[in-house]
Amino acid sequence: MGQRIRFLGQPGATLLTDRRMGEFESLAADWLSYEEALAHVLNEASPMPTARVPAWSAFGRSLAEPIRARADLPAWPNSAMDGFAVRSEDLAAAATTPVTLPVQGASYPGSVPLEKVPPGAVVRIMTGGAVPAGFDTVIRVEHTDGEASPGWVVIHRTDDLGRHVRSAGKDMTAGEETVPEGAIVHSGSVPVILASGQDPVAVYRRPRVGVLSSGDELVGPERFDRVVEGRAVPDTNRAMIAAGVREAGGVPVDLGVVDDDPESLGNSLDSLPDVDVLVTTGGASMGEKDLLKRILLNMPFRLGFWRVRVRPGSPISFGHLRRGDHDLPVFGLPGNPASAFVTFHVFVAPYMRACLGSPRPGGTPVVVCTDAPLASPEGLTQFYRVTLHGPPNDGGSRWARCSLTGPQGSGLVRSLRDAEGLAVIPEGVARIQRNEPVSVMLLPGPR
Repeated sequence: MGQRIRFLGQPGATLLTDRRMGEFESLAADWLSYEEALAHVLNEASPMPTARVPAWSAFGRSLAEPIRARADLPAWPNSAMDGFAVRSEDLAAAATTPVTLPVQGASYPGSVPLEKVPPGAVVRIMTGGAVPAGFDTVIRVEHTDGEASPGWVVIHRTDDLGRHVRSAGKDMTAGEETVPEGAIVHSGSVPVILASGQDPVAVYRRPRVGVLSSGDELVGPERFDRVVEGRAVPDTNRAMIAAGVREAGGVPVDLGVVDDDPESLGNSLDSLPDVDVLVTTGGASMGEKDLLKRILLNMPFRLGFWRVRVRPGSPISFGHLRRGDHDLPVFGLPGNPASAFVTFHVFVAPYMRACLGSPRPGGTPVVVCTDAPLASPEGLTQFYRVTLHGPPNDGGSRWARCSLTGPQGSGLVRSLRDAEGLAVIPEGVARIQRNEPVSVMLLPGPR
C-alpha cells in the first residue's frame, strides 16, 4: 500500500503516493452507514448563486427567496356563483316562494362593492364580483328567473341561504408566505407567484455538473458492432447521469469517456471546464483498471469518504479537488449501471437539491406494501428498484403497493426503465415480508 499523507493539514484528507497503477486497490475503506454518508454529503452543500428572472421563465427553477403576497386576495368578499346577492333576512321574511325582489345594480369581477343598496333589494352579480357589505348570500341564477323583467328578479328556491360568498383574503393575505424558498416552480406555483404580485423572482443558478465516464470497454452507438461481437459494453452511464442532473435541477456538461490510462485520466482531470460539481462513473472499485480514484488521490484531492454500507453501489466516494481558489465537489460512482443509478439518486441528487435550497433534499418517502419479500444482507442498507401501483380490488389492504422492476443485479440496465422509486431496507432489517409496509423513496422517473 502506498504511503498516506495529509493534504493541506486537513483532518481525514488523504493522498496516496508511490502506487503502481497495475495493483489491486488497497486503500482502507471508510464503510460509512447510509445515514452517515448522506449527512456528510449534505453538510458539504453550499447554496448556489442567485439571479432574478421573470416568473414566466422560472419554470423548473428553485426559488432563492420565499414568495409573499403583496395584497389580500380577494380584496373584498366576492361571489362564488353567477346570480343575485341578497341579504338572508330579506328572504327569511318571506313566508313562501317564489319571492320577487327589486334589482339594484350589478357587480362584476374587479369592481368595488356597491354602497347604499336599499333594504329588500338584491344585486345582480357575476362569479368573482364584489359582494356589498351586509350581504351574506348569493342565489344561483338557475334558482331564479334570471331577471326576466328588467329591474325585478323572481327567486324560486332559497336553499342557497348563507352560501356562495367567499371571504376577503380567503386565498392569501398581505405579507403571507405563499410559496416557500427552495420550492421548484411548476405549473401550479406560477399562478400563485403572479397572484402574489411577485415578478421577477429570485432563483438559484442551476449547478453545472460535469459527467465523466472511464473504461476501455465503453463504446457509443457508432461502435455498437463491438457490443454485438461481445467485445465491448454500451456507454449508458453518461446519458443516464446527465438526465438525472436535469431532473435534479442542474445543467449537465458532457466530459466524454476516458480510457483506463493514467495519463489520459490525469489530463482529463487537469483540463476540466468550469463546472460546479464533477460526477464520475467507473474506476471506483478495487480492480486493476479502477484507476480514476487512484489518479485523484495523487492530485490535490481531499477525500471525504470511500465506500458506504449500501447495496448496490458501495464503492461510492466523495471528496473535493482543489482548483485554483476553490474546491470542486467530486462524486465517484461505480461503473455498473444500476449502482450508478442508485448512488446518483441517493447521494448526488440530494446534494444538488441542497445546493438549490430544497427543504427536503433527501427526497420524498412514501410507505407502501410490497408485493414480494425484500431481503437485505446484514450490515447494509439495500435499495430495490420498484414500480408503484394502487391497492388490489379485492377489498383487502388499503395501502398502495410496490413491485420489483425486474432482476436487481447491479450490472443490469433494463430494470431501471420502470423504476418509480427505491424501496429502502434499512440496515439491521434482515427481511420485509410480502404485504408488509416498506418505505419507498420516490424517483422523478416514469410516473
